[in-house]
Amino acid sequence: MDSSLFSKRIKLYIRSVKIQILFSLVLASFLLTGCPRDEEPTAAVYMSDLERIQKNNMDLPNSQRFTFSGIRYRLSNLFLQSYYSDFVLAEDFEVKSIDELNLYFSIERFNDVEAEGIRYQFDNEISLLDAVHDNYAIKRNASLEEATISIKKAVPESVGFPGVMQTISGENYSGLAANTYFMASLDINGEIYVVQLIGKEENMGYLYDDFIEIISSIYQ
Repeated sequence: MDSSLFSKRIKLYIRSVKIQILFSLVLASFLLTGCPRDEEPTAAVYMSDLERIQKNNMDLPNSQRFTFSGIRYRLSNLFLQSYYSDFVLAEDFEVKSIDELNLYFSIERFNDVEAEGIRYQFDNEISLLDAVHDNYAIKRNASLEEATISIKKAVPESVGFPGVMQTISGENYSGLAANTYFMASLDINGEIYVVQLIGKEENMGYLYDDFIEIISSIYQ
């Protein structure tokens, strides 16, 4: 075979291989850059319970409706069911907490028989409502060291039932930080419901309005 002809064939073959390689590179580049890639999932941004409250202008966020012993009320969904019940007195109760903030919510029901039994302990004539509430305040005051207790007053008009409320603060005898107890007692068709919001004294100032909203949300 003529060497010049052989050389031409070799050059044509090499050129053909180069064209195929170049075409493959162009095609690969198009597939990599021209086709949209699936976006990587954005990592969820974790927010603490305190940050959620701060973002909500220092109010408890995301109010939801709950039921308890014939009544309904609204409470932030940050509260979860709790089995710590050392601070309740009634047999029929429910406790929820925000553990991160050491914040507790409780609601209790005293039926008319239980309320009458409490009233019997008082010498002077007193309503079932005042008997249950005062008994609670006395026991709470006795459980705290150097407690301070506000004057008992009627609940706001926004609450749909007759009731009284009070605030008690103090350290318990285990030496832990001082707690504040928001406490309201309501007379709902002759049965007395006691509602509490309990937390560190330093945190409770901005939660008073939330407590009013909670007891104002109660209805049958």
